[in-house]
Amino acid sequence: SFNTNLTVIWSLNTERLLLKITSSMKAMLIELVCPTSSPIQPVIPETRRKPKLIWFDTGIVNYQAGIRKDIIGAKDILDVWRGRIAEQVVAQELLALSEKVGQRRAYWSRPNNGAEIDFIYLYDSRIIPIEVKNGTNAHLRSIQVFMDMSPEDIAIRIWSGNYSVDTVKTPSGKPFRLVNIPFYMIGCLNEILGKI
Repeated sequence: SFNTNLTVIWSLNTERLLLKITSSMKAMLIELVCPTSSPIQPVIPETRRKPKLIWFDTGIVNYQAGIRKDIIGAKDILDVWRGRIAEQVVAQELLALSEKVGQRRAYWSRPNNGAEIDFIYLYDSRIIPIEVKNGTNAHLRSIQVFMDMSPEDIAIRIWSGNYSVDTVKTPSGKPFRLVNIPFYMIGCLNEILGKI
C-alpha cells in the first residue's frame, strides 16, 4: 500500500541521514548540541530532546546555503543571514577556546515555558549562560529565567553592540552582572571572565 511504501522510504531516508550526520560528526564538520534543563553542575545532555545542528566551519555553512556572492558585498554578515549565522560563529569560537577537543557544547532550555539559552559555557567549574543576539537586541527574558534558577551571578550576551558590564535584575529581583561582548571579542572570553 501507499502508506507501507512511504514508511519504507522514510526509514531509508532517515537511515541515510543518520549515516551522513554520524560521518560528518566523526570528520568534525558538525556537532549535535544537546539541551540540558539544569543550570547547575553536572551538565547532563538530554539526548532524547531536539538537538541543534552546529557546523564547525562557517564557510561551509555559507557554501551550502548558496550565499557566497551575497557575503562578499555585505557590510555586515548579520544582514545577509538575518542573524542566523551568529550562533554558528559563536559555536566555532567557543570550540577554539576549549582545550578539550572532545568536549561538547550544550544549550539550556526549559520546555515548559520556551526559555532557551544559546550556549552554556563551563568556566572554572561554573555554568555561565551565553545568549547570542543579532544586532543590538536587548531582550533578556531567557537569561533572566536562567539566572533566577542559577546560583551564578554572571551572564554573557554576545552581540553587535559595545563591550560593557551591566548590573541587571531579574523580574523576581535577583541581581546579576550581564557582560556584553561584541562578536570580535569572543576569543577573549576566558580573560574577560577571569577579570570579573
